[in-house]
Amino acid sequence: MENNTKSVTNNIWLGLALGLIIPFLTLIFVNADWQHNISFFDFLKKMYDTKALSGLLSLCVLPNLLVFYLFLRKDKYKTVRGIVTAVILFSLLVFSLKFFL
Repeated sequence: MENNTKSVTNNIWLGLALGLIIPFLTLIFVNADWQHNISFFDFLKKMYDTKALSGLLSLCVLPNLLVFYLFLRKDKYKTVRGIVTAVILFSLLVFSLKFFL
């Protein structure tokens, strides 16, 4: 039987927010783990200068897979759509960093 009440966890905006925040947090943790003595923005500049930023951003999107499968198993398809949208946005960013900048 279909439930007509709105679910807080079955929301495309929640998926989009999670899909954008999780890679950003992963990037912060990578910065904290690899570079203890430089600021976050200096770390990003260093990665950009060495042309490693696009690859690093690609890897930072991987934790989205865990959230994707969690919501997929719970049949929260609108949230899954938001996560996929965020991954597509990150893919466009990585593509533009790799080929246009």
